[in-house]
Amino acid sequence: MSSGIQVQQVVAPVLLGEGPLWEEHNQSLIFVDIFECNIHRYFPKTERHQVLHIENCGTGKSVSFAIPIEDDPNLLVVGLGRSIAVVEWSPNDPDQHSVTPKGILHTVDDHVPQTRLNDAKCDPQGRLWAGTMGPEASPGQPEMYKGSLYSVDSKLKLTSWVDRISISNGLAWSLDKKTFYYIDSCAYSVDAFEYNDDTGAISKRRKAFNYKSSGLDKDIPDGMCIDAEGNLWVANFFGKKIICINPETRKIVRQVEMPAQNMTSVCWGGENYDILFATSAQAGLTREEIATEPAGATFAITGLGVKGLPSQNLKVDMQLLKAKFTN
Repeated sequence: MSSGIQVQQVVAPVLLGEGPLWEEHNQSLIFVDIFECNIHRYFPKTERHQVLHIENCGTGKSVSFAIPIEDDPNLLVVGLGRSIAVVEWSPNDPDQHSVTPKGILHTVDDHVPQTRLNDAKCDPQGRLWAGTMGPEASPGQPEMYKGSLYSVDSKLKLTSWVDRISISNGLAWSLDKKTFYYIDSCAYSVDAFEYNDDTGAISKRRKAFNYKSSGLDKDIPDGMCIDAEGNLWVANFFGKKIICINPETRKIVRQVEMPAQNMTSVCWGGENYDILFATSAQAGLTREEIATEPAGATFAITGLGVKGLPSQNLKVDMQLLKAKFTN
């Protein structure tokens, strides 16, 4: 690890931490604990920690992502099992709180009901992109090719883009908004698509980085974000590290060793977006392994000398959204 880089645990371990996202309006970090059906919010300045439990959290009983809605950031679009739903959660709520969903926007994968939603993010125009994955016999070993990748636009139109996905994971968009980077974990690669920012269409899939040919034989690519220089930061499940990839040269340019083996995702945050937050998981480890490391903790990485970009909130027609609540 380069001198000056510091890795600090900031939130206590959970079972399966995922989906970190920096809330600019609250100066807080939110992330999910998937199988506990919890959303966490951490305020670095005060170290306050809120937890929201979702009742009726969908088939498969999972909460896989939580993203604020632009016009009302106390509303979050969330992944509940196979459903894309909306919940309400404010910093003014108690630190331990529970809610039921206000409404369901879409339920996906009706043809393969054993799947569940996994990672999600909004593109530069505020469309939601969310993918599914097959059921896992153990972490990183799903039923293959059961998942799909979807988008939801401002009019709540659902579009399916890619099928035969095993574990839909990291998503990022290039600085020029012409390339969409995407991870299907079981493909052991970071793929790139041509991306049309006006329409949201993706096409011409190619490999931007290959794990196996880069010597990462045991690591599984998981969540991902992009920095202000256009490099991709990828959390490595079973890898105990985060790697930084130059997608143009297809090479690893930096690597951050982590104290937890199963790193799950990353995002940029802090007032200057110079802190890389990283989630991790206990899932997939033995009791003995969990006892020897901070598995499932959330970390703040500082001193990287590079900045990231703000997370994009969901942009949606609020009248259409509220109609979903009343139907």
